[in-house]
Amino acid sequence: MIYGFEPVTDRELLDSNLMYYRSKEKHPTRFLDFHDFFYLVSGSWAVRLEDELLQLQPGDVALLPANLHHYGEHFCVPGTQTLFIHFQVRGGDTILDKEAGPNLPVQSVTHTYTNRILLMFQDIMKMYLLKPSRWEFRCSVLLNQLIIELSDLYRETGVQKDKVIIDILHLFIEHPEKFFSITELAVEAGMSPRSLSAQFKLQTGQSIHKYQINTKLEQIAKILRTNPNTSLKNLAYTFGFCDEFHLSSSFKKKFGLSPIRYSNNKKIAGQSPRD
Repeated sequence: MIYGFEPVTDRELLDSNLMYYRSKEKHPTRFLDFHDFFYLVSGSWAVRLEDELLQLQPGDVALLPANLHHYGEHFCVPGTQTLFIHFQVRGGDTILDKEAGPNLPVQSVTHTYTNRILLMFQDIMKMYLLKPSRWEFRCSVLLNQLIIELSDLYRETGVQKDKVIIDILHLFIEHPEKFFSITELAVEAGMSPRSLSAQFKLQTGQSIHKYQINTKLEQIAKILRTNPNTSLKNLAYTFGFCDEFHLSSSFKKKFGLSPIRYSNNKKIAGQSPRD
């Protein structure tokens, strides 16, 4: 089933928490007057949504829309954990026969391959439970971000590895101070190092290591153009180089000039770096 969410800015969060099932249980039989997302942290679930069987493994997100019958098909395994989010229905929310109009399409089961969706669920749950200032608005923003992310995953069904590469590029942006190894990225992506390396090069044109170092050096070059007195030691630390000597060597290999000469050369501004 594909369900379309109206793109509104004031989604109302009703409840969010973690559920732990010590013994085997079936998902409750019910009709809800609100929407339910749940993320399977561990264990397994088999839930019947109208005529569709949702078989979930860790890392999967289930959507149980309002006013539709759902019930447990099989018992979960003992120790199953889920994160759930209950939120209010909006007038334009509806089942989609086909993707059309402005609604954000989300499928009944979304397979996620990194922990980004899990982190989004956790952020929403923490915001709801802690209730800081303006928590309703904050929850609405986070919930909309989650719906958009799940909708993007739906749109990329069939080219899921593209999403894996995008998530890896996000990791590079979020952690500029680190050089990621192929092995740890493969674990994060749920792929073999060989498959990930091939897929990454196919989609970016560069190896994982070369992409990381080129991106870091281009960011450093931009900083040097605007702030030529920036400390090389600080830049090396910020972008994960062993020291300023390793940074200078890599920089000169890419740009043909040392960082100091590059920052002092006014003609460099606006030029494209060498590959």
